[in-house]
Amino acid sequence: MNKILQKKQIIEAVKNIPIIAEKEQWVITLDKEEGSLFYSPKTIPNNSSLHQITDEYSVYFDKKFRPKGVMIECYGQNFIKHHKSFQKLSLEVFQSNKKIDVADSKKNKDKQSIFKALLESTLIKEIGMGMIVF
Repeated sequence: MNKILQKKQIIEAVKNIPIIAEKEQWVITLDKEEGSLFYSPKTIPNNSSLHQITDEYSVYFDKKFRPKGVMIECYGQNFIKHHKSFQKLSLEVFQSNKKIDVADSKKNKDKQSIFKALLESTLIKEIGMGMIVF
């Protein structure tokens, strides 16, 4: 597959994340020990492969190039420092002292909705700015 076609597929796939995430009921999960944030179904399908999209995030795709989840490495150490709007919101969404904090409790639903919308718009904005890594 040539890089221009692949780039167009990636951009379209990332733009579809909000629709897919709602349909598949993706959740936000923070692995505090590893520092990675996942936005995905509770279990990422086995047939998915991880692809680096920008310097800060990767997307799991299935064989038909549909997004199956997002992973942000170094969420607390890197991503939040570059995206200040997430700092306060993250503290409100991730209140658990557990190593793995799944933000899907009934508590903080409004904050979680805001977090998801901000995350989705950030992913789309960054890919639209041409930050794709090959």
